[in-house]
Amino acid sequence: MNKITKYISVACIFMAMIACEKTLLDDNIQWQYSDPSNANLKVLNAYTSNVPAGAPGVGVTRFYVYQEKTKLNGNALSAPGSWPSTATYASIKAGKANYFLLLDRRVGNDYGTYVKGDTAFKANLDLQAGKFYTAFLVGASPTQEVMLVEDEMIEPAVGKYRLRVANLVPDPARPIDVYSRREKRKIVTGLDYKKVGGFIELSIPTISDTLDVFDATSPTKALYFATFLPVSKKVYTFYAQGRRGFRNEGLSSYTNR
Repeated sequence: MNKITKYISVACIFMAMIACEKTLLDDNIQWQYSDPSNANLKVLNAYTSNVPAGAPGVGVTRFYVYQEKTKLNGNALSAPGSWPSTATYASIKAGKANYFLLLDRRVGNDYGTYVKGDTAFKANLDLQAGKFYTAFLVGASPTQEVMLVEDEMIEPAVGKYRLRVANLVPDPARPIDVYSRREKRKIVTGLDYKKVGGFIELSIPTISDTLDVFDATSPTKALYFATFLPVSKKVYTFYAQGRRGFRNEGLSSYTNR
């Protein structure tokens, strides 16, 4: 009997150690170390090709990110998508620097040689130490640009999450509204092209929420939607992206924290 009790005690201690390690691991993932002397950057690719869907030719929308001559990302950043792709930011050297986005003209494993025309974006950005930023790649050739936005990294309360919306669909004549089915109200109204709304704090729904995007100039005309289940204390950015005739429009997202 004593042996059984002893084995049970050892098993309980072992399980407690595993639970403790898991908690510490989760905490480390949630609170990743960031060098306070560095700036923190996320790059969001909403660029659309100038080659129409189905037309001959290849519309390259994948990019390598350079800070001056330093290549930052390992794999090319596709559209729509973000780098880093997880709920983290790249910790990079702070201060003013030139940033270049080079087309990934790779064919198979052959990278070839970059030429002058492969620099699709160039921007001189001033990133301050300790701050968090998202660089949005928007538009299409030849009017593409980098929109830099400083991100508020405020932690939501337990049972809450934070959300913002960016309108990156290149149609200046069509602002958008966003309706939350769980909130039963519009959480964004009249958001123009190339505008990034502020973060709003909402309660975690009991089941998945669906965000419906409407043409603000025709309030009954639904354009597209996205369904998701937010997590307590997380922060999200949803962005309208795509371009009629080039890439299907839709509502995509990434996690800020």
